[in-house]
Amino acid sequence: MQRLSGFPTVVLGAILLLGLIWGTVPSMAFAADGGVTGTVSDGVLDRILTFVHTAAGVIGKGLVSLVNLTAGVDVSELEEPLGYLGILTASLVLFGAIKAAQKVVWFVISLGWGLIIIRIVLEILGKNPGG
Repeated sequence: MQRLSGFPTVVLGAILLLGLIWGTVPSMAFAADGGVTGTVSDGVLDRILTFVHTAAGVIGKGLVSLVNLTAGVDVSELEEPLGYLGILTASLVLFGAIKAAQKVVWFVISLGWGLIIIRIVLEILGKNPGG
C-alpha cells in the first residue's frame, strides 16, 4: 500500500468516498424538488466551473454530515471549504502531480485540513470563533 505524507491513500479515498455517498442523498432530494432554477451560460469554462462547484457541494455536504454524525456538531458553514479541499485531495490522490507541485499542493491541503480540524474542535468545545 502506498503512503502519502504518512497517511494511507486508502484512508483518504475511503473518507472522500463516504463524503460523496453521504452527500448524494440531500442532493437527490434537492434535485427532486426542482433543483436550481437559474440558467448557466453555454461557455465551456462556465460548465466546467459549475461542475466543479457542484461536485464540491456534494462532497462538502457529505463531509459535513460525516462530521455531524461522528462529532455531533453543526459545521454546515464549512460545507464549501470542505468540498473544495475534498476535490483537491481526491485529485492529488487519484492523479498525482509533479514532485515540486505535489509538495506545494500537500502543504495547502495539510494547512486547510488543519484549520478545518481546529475549527471543528473549537465548535465541539463551544468556542465558536466565527459567530
